[in-house]
Amino acid sequence: MASSSETTIPTSNDIPTSELSSHHIPDNEGEVHFTPPLYRQRYMFTLDIIERDPTLYSLLDIGCGSCQLLTIGKYRNPHIQLAAAVDIVRFELDEACFRLKPLPVEYMVFRRETPLHMYVLHSDATKICNCFHHFDVVTLIEVIEHLYLNDLENLVTHVFAYIRPRLVIVTTPNADFNVLFSTMPCGQFRHADHKFEFTRQEFNIWAQKIALTYGYLIEFTGVGEAPLNEQYRNIGTCTQIAIFYRQEINNEITLTSNEFFKRLSYCKQHEIISLIDYPHGIKQITKLDEQVRYILEMYRLMAEDKARHGDDNHDTYPLTVNCQTLINHPRLIHFKLVLEDLKQIIESIGYKMLDNDRIILSEDPPMHSREDYHENENDLCLTSKSNETIEHKHQSNQPEESWD
Repeated sequence: MASSSETTIPTSNDIPTSELSSHHIPDNEGEVHFTPPLYRQRYMFTLDIIERDPTLYSLLDIGCGSCQLLTIGKYRNPHIQLAAAVDIVRFELDEACFRLKPLPVEYMVFRRETPLHMYVLHSDATKICNCFHHFDVVTLIEVIEHLYLNDLENLVTHVFAYIRPRLVIVTTPNADFNVLFSTMPCGQFRHADHKFEFTRQEFNIWAQKIALTYGYLIEFTGVGEAPLNEQYRNIGTCTQIAIFYRQEINNEITLTSNEFFKRLSYCKQHEIISLIDYPHGIKQITKLDEQVRYILEMYRLMAEDKARHGDDNHDTYPLTVNCQTLINHPRLIHFKLVLEDLKQIIESIGYKMLDNDRIILSEDPPMHSREDYHENENDLCLTSKSNETIEHKHQSNQPEESWD
């Protein structure tokens, strides 16, 4: 479980390159790209781990950025009813608020089974306080490599000695995997702001020392598979992950939203950027054409977001979705629609169709607008696990994403 070996966190001058992995698609230059994109693999893996324990109630995402983890997860894991997103970069949090804000239709068609109180906080999590004590889960998704040594030590103390969550999930780049990248645009590291990148051995020693010091069990894993050729079979995954489980689970106190708000009111270290209470309760009956309109609007927003960020090779218009995808959608499948009925609905609500039974979502490239962030890009993925795909009439060979 844990080791007493001392570890030295590498500086920018002594990082070796060795290993890590993720699902990949080699392009013409022989680089490695990931399908699904690596950031999604990290978020979905994290949410899957949280789903294992339905007694977990509260989640703290440190270094949340634009809150993609919570945007993806706000309609998953109904046992999580209190969530806080913390970051030191203010403009990222402004974008996060737009991502997290519920759509108007979500107030009419309730989708969460349970309440969810979401706090977005401008704060420095390396500064120790007791506001977050009794949070059940802490996530550090691609955070630690952005910190200097003293700040990282303070963060570890804050999380493991003061907050003492039952579950901590840490993801970070695997320096061993960097041998697969023929060029490193940021020099030695994958990102210009990285202060270090752990090899698997360094990460293992660092995490084991934390587990031994603070009384946690630890599990190592990762996402992002390396290519299957012999040369790279032992370099690991592109993102390495440590999952910490607290050993002592006594009479746990459930931290409520009211108590958390009271703590924040007395503490001057945190600025509340937004407090969102998500609609919940029994689903209301919605007319069929309203359901179709809502689903198509969500597909459009998701496709435009992917096109804008170069995700899923979207760069040709119009953006379309197949009629059969709608027929099989979980919101519509119980209506037992046939193609002709769906076409009539599509026409009645003002959408156009191509001859190959594809519905046109958007004919023009999306403009950058904050309104775009009102959408929940994973809403469709979570409500439909069938063969829902959004694609262009034509596709290019643009890479899925950058590695970080």
